[in-house]
Amino acid sequence: MRKRKKSIKRTAVLLAAAFLAGALGGCGRQAAGGDEGAGGSENAAASGAENKGRYVEIQEKLPEELGGWEIMQMYSVNEKLRFLTSRTEDGKTALREWEKQGENLTDVTQSWLASMELTALGDWLEARLIQGKDGGQYLYAGYVAEDEENYMGHLWKSDGETAVEITPEKWAIPNEEYGSYEMIQGLAALDNGTLTVLSYSSLDILSGEDGRVIESERLDSYYEGGVISDGENVYLCSSDESGGRIEKRPEGKSDGVAMIPCPSADSSQSGDDTVFSFGGASGRALAALPDGTLIAGGEDGLFRMKAGEEQWEMLMSGTETSFSISDCWCKDFAAFQDGSVYALFREEDGQALYRYEYDPEAVSQVTEVLKLYTVFENSLLKQAAAKYHKAHPEVLVEIESVYPAYNYGETDYNAVYQELNTMLMGDDAPDMVVMDHLNMDSYAEKGLLADLDDVVRPMEESGELLSNITGVYAREDGKRYAVPLQFGVNLVLGRDIGVRDMSTMEALAGFLAGTDEPYMSPQTAADLVNKFYPYFCDEIVDGKQLDREALGKYLEYLKAIGDNCGVIAARPEGEVDYGIFDLTKKAKLAFNGTAGFTDCMLPMSMADYIKGDFAAFENSFEPLVQAGICAKSQHIDTAKDFLRFALSEEIQDSEYNGFPVNRNSMETQAAKDRSEFTMVTSLEAGDGDYIQFESKAYPKETADRLVAMCQALDKSVGEDAKICEVLTENLGGYLDGSRSKEDTIQKIEDSLKMYLAE
Repeated sequence: MRKRKKSIKRTAVLLAAAFLAGALGGCGRQAAGGDEGAGGSENAAASGAENKGRYVEIQEKLPEELGGWEIMQMYSVNEKLRFLTSRTEDGKTALREWEKQGENLTDVTQSWLASMELTALGDWLEARLIQGKDGGQYLYAGYVAEDEENYMGHLWKSDGETAVEITPEKWAIPNEEYGSYEMIQGLAALDNGTLTVLSYSSLDILSGEDGRVIESERLDSYYEGGVISDGENVYLCSSDESGGRIEKRPEGKSDGVAMIPCPSADSSQSGDDTVFSFGGASGRALAALPDGTLIAGGEDGLFRMKAGEEQWEMLMSGTETSFSISDCWCKDFAAFQDGSVYALFREEDGQALYRYEYDPEAVSQVTEVLKLYTVFENSLLKQAAAKYHKAHPEVLVEIESVYPAYNYGETDYNAVYQELNTMLMGDDAPDMVVMDHLNMDSYAEKGLLADLDDVVRPMEESGELLSNITGVYAREDGKRYAVPLQFGVNLVLGRDIGVRDMSTMEALAGFLAGTDEPYMSPQTAADLVNKFYPYFCDEIVDGKQLDREALGKYLEYLKAIGDNCGVIAARPEGEVDYGIFDLTKKAKLAFNGTAGFTDCMLPMSMADYIKGDFAAFENSFEPLVQAGICAKSQHIDTAKDFLRFALSEEIQDSEYNGFPVNRNSMETQAAKDRSEFTMVTSLEAGDGDYIQFESKAYPKETADRLVAMCQALDKSVGEDAKICEVLTENLGGYLDGSRSKEDTIQKIEDSLKMYLAE
């Protein structure tokens, strides 16, 4: 389980210098002693002083020589940048190695590699070229060979003009646990003549002569980013429930392993519980120089740890770089002793190459700092901050987050409220606050939030925004104090039940009361409350009192649903509530929270498979990234302009973990080709039989139906931890028939009276 950090984690969205002539400048101050400066521009922003010297990001044009070739890998050899490329013709794949020499590329392919032609079935081919100390080379290639049925890895070494296959024997034996061949994540050649190979299940040391396994270690932690080496040591990026770290293994062995903390945008947070996303999705943004210096790149920034030191130095903050752009990810990463760094990014429209280097003349242009507070990290906010700075280099956006985007531990909202309230009452108040899971009404009533109607209403009236989503926040006096930047939908899927009968609690209760066959697994009181209370918790409160009549109606619905599936005091150990995958066997009804069009692939495929249907339950949506502006902010106009930008197509067109509130962006996302996200798995079909289930891209007709569904949603789900707790504590007796409805309502009213009166 993730532990809560002792203080706020700063996702230092330190935005500086202009994006001019292909360069997104980095903001940094000159380090003492005239050394290359680390990131950070608070002083420059505060004083306006022209502190020269900082790292900058420069986009380089991919060389014309690579036209018609696909870049498989980027790496460094003897302080030169190289590329491994592939090209397939008539079913044969050829590989070539190129070296950057000045402004041009030179073909440096050795004879043994040029003589190879791989016959791969389909488009899935992975290839990595590994350089040995003595100039010898190794090629790893994973693919489905012409005479094979399954994907498998192969390994060759150079022998003069000949390629000699030295594939380890264990790679040709199916893994007993997974039923497939060994899946290789990364390889490195060491100066001692061995190869270190990382798979999903083990770390192996191979002989560089014949590929035989010298040592093998079974792995329990999750590793990302392959294998990085400085020739003598191997570096692995690992993570488990306690956090992330970098393992330094002498010659790849487990003896003498040293743990290096991951870099962090906030130096006070660098430690074992820090999670650093190396390069985003690919995890390949870590490099080791021959002297042991490490360079790392990710959403939090570009970092360096010099050989012999124990602290990371921030060279650039995350949003000064393309690492913070969520719709591109770093495919490969290379660093050089002169301080320059290269990153090859995969973008929606292709690939892009960036160079990072120290520019002694670069000057920060930041004159205004905008602070944004959020409980959870969010990629949409990072994307908006980075792109906003490209258009407004004078504005620095600083995002402060308490928890990572995926928090697997308990969220301490008491600590969050205490921390935020202290900030709001002091001189360190943020300019913007994301209000998800926070008491928005309380902050609005205390005058702590600014009215956003002048931002949102014109965008609604022009049709730019989905007013059925954003309009929910408009109050009777015309003011609104927050706007969601995206939203989610809880889909209900069913077989042997029509859309009309499963779309609302009332309809579902009526349908289930008329059938003896259970549609869901047995439910505890907590199960039923958690599933359904968000749809009525606002309706059972009238001002500062409980609406007994409304509560009684929803209790009857819960009772009918519980009677159909069965109510239990506790779920037996090892048993779980039925989910969407159980629709292939016992379940006839399941709920599935969806956060975007790609997320809909699974439920849409399941609805097709069971020949059932789906609906947005209660025609409701879950608001996400509810942004508000603090009334005491000295930068309200800038904050409003940033909010307009976050609601624009430029930001909303990219798919995050949610549906967009921008109307055109919804159409754009719905029409996206998702065939690459196809997934195939085996599911239990009952009686011990298994079926093959494929989650695949849905047709345009389904996409259009999803868009229409989103445009028709008319209310937001509610949440109230106290109401949820009281309902859970008092519903058991009513659901099992041992307590009357009136007695149950009275107990709930007594438990909530003081809370609602506050």
